[in-house]
Amino acid sequence: MDISFKKVEHIYMEKTPFEKVALTDVNVEIPSGSFTAIIGHTGSGKSSFIQHINGLLKPTKGSVTIGDFTITAGEKFKQMRELRQKVGMVFQFPEHQIFEETVKKDISFGPLNFGVTQEEIDQRMSQVLKQVELSEELLERSPFQLSGGQMRRVAIAGVLISRPEILVLDEPTAGLDPIGRKRMLQLFKQYHDENKVTTVFITHHMEDAVKLADHFIVLNDGNVQMVGSREDIFKEAETLRSFGLAMPAEIDFLQNFKKRFRLHDDRLYFEMDQIAAYVDKHLREKE
Repeated sequence: MDISFKKVEHIYMEKTPFEKVALTDVNVEIPSGSFTAIIGHTGSGKSSFIQHINGLLKPTKGSVTIGDFTITAGEKFKQMRELRQKVGMVFQFPEHQIFEETVKKDISFGPLNFGVTQEEIDQRMSQVLKQVELSEELLERSPFQLSGGQMRRVAIAGVLISRPEILVLDEPTAGLDPIGRKRMLQLFKQYHDENKVTTVFITHHMEDAVKLADHFIVLNDGNVQMVGSREDIFKEAETLRSFGLAMPAEIDFLQNFKKRFRLHDDRLYFEMDQIAAYVDKHLREKE
């Protein structure tokens, strides 16, 4: 499903002393099937941006189109239930969304409310448990008796079981150690690849964004500053730094290597084996 923002503005607590402009004149498209990273410093408008995709926020001005759904400022939107069946959102701490008395009931809650039969849910359950690496033996246990990592996987299973066509990830690896973060990101990448969904991803870890995303949107102070492929965006390293963004370690290393040896090509490499081959080639030439 394509996503399109047209002249979108969002103001919190409009016409009050606490008014705050979060987004201003946002015009951008997210291609169907892309893995899009939304990057920007804290307060740049990233969370406000993605919350428009499933209707948690509505534009103060402009419109947001998600597939066949359009949310327009000042107009009542009557298809919220249908939209949220298509758009699955994983929040920063998804385990905070758990509330049912058993794991099975918690995972089943979303699709039951979307009108999926219990029989169909039971058929999907085995697949989704495999996807999130949870044992079926946990289904009748209270989710509050599980480890933090298991609770997070239960909450994510509750999103994936509805089979969303758009998956929105708002810092879903927050609070995880490096190993836990890597496994969680692998889970989302596998779901994206196998189901050909549109994935929209916020992260402060630029290394994660570089490894996963094929499309980037850079926000700064509520405005879209840059849009493009991984190569297009990271060729503009100095511009990104001016927005308060740290570069992935691989790109920093490559830039420093080029400066050290006065190399003026603008080629970028993101995989360690490619970087190693590039470095080896130029070191041999210097011998």
